[in-house]
Amino acid sequence: MSRDRSKRTLTVVIENVTESQEIALNDLFATWQMLGNMGGSRWTAFFADGDGDFRPKITVNGEKAKFTDLIDRKQMWKSDSIVAGAFGYGDDAYKIDFDWIGWKLQEIEDGKSKSGEGEKES
Repeated sequence: MSRDRSKRTLTVVIENVTESQEIALNDLFATWQMLGNMGGSRWTAFFADGDGDFRPKITVNGEKAKFTDLIDRKQMWKSDSIVAGAFGYGDDAYKIDFDWIGWKLQEIEDGKSKSGEGEKES
């Protein structure tokens, strides 16, 4: 059976943010939209100051946000990542690329892989 490749709409609700966090997130989302509209590809980042006052409550399509098990979580925290290197924080920078997810879904559809095995390198 083929997977559903149609475009989707996500309804994301982020509660419990400060005014400055709201402004920063809004700017991040506007940047994503701008990059998509111009056909540009860039890593983008948001500093989640969890030991500060960043304590968001997030729902996606009415459900609590979920981690994916399609790719190895270590791939998202690699110390040699472009993001980690750019910010000089070593391995405390998180990154995810939706292409990694797409490749994994294609492997699963083709019967070449099971969830969580054989991740692509960036």
